[in-house]
Amino acid sequence: MRCRGSLEIQKTNGQWGVHSTRTFTKGEIVISSNLKNNSKPTATSCAHSIQIGWSRHILMNLPARYLNHSCSPNVGVLGLNANGSYNFAALKDIGCKEELRFDYETTEFEIGAFTQCSCGSPNCRKTVHGYKYNSSIIRERYDAMNIASYLLNDYVSQSD
Repeated sequence: MRCRGSLEIQKTNGQWGVHSTRTFTKGEIVISSNLKNNSKPTATSCAHSIQIGWSRHILMNLPARYLNHSCSPNVGVLGLNANGSYNFAALKDIGCKEELRFDYETTEFEIGAFTQCSCGSPNCRKTVHGYKYNSSIIRERYDAMNIASYLLNDYVSQSD
């Protein structure tokens, strides 16, 4: 299924994911939210939501809801804020046909249902529990602009 010309949702190894249909350069916006089509924030999380505040989740628009996790992602959340707008930017150059993945722990404080990681990257943490459990690793690995602001603004001072 083609989505917005430069992205495609497809099944690989039995799992849906977002793949590029062209190259992207580091820093380029790959996925933008359409704020007027965003759902209303809710306290309930699900497989297709992104956490935007302590008790606030929002359903991601297509194709973002099919982004899979990686401990060595090629896209990162950018500009995630409490009103529910978000972008995903290339963290490195991305080739055509490459699967797009982001690190769920850059937005989710605590992940209860999803704990096994099978990304296979050299940096794989083997489990994905949330920022709460890996905040120092996440802060070391990513620029502050690629971590949800509610985590940086409120949790960093509590965890140091």
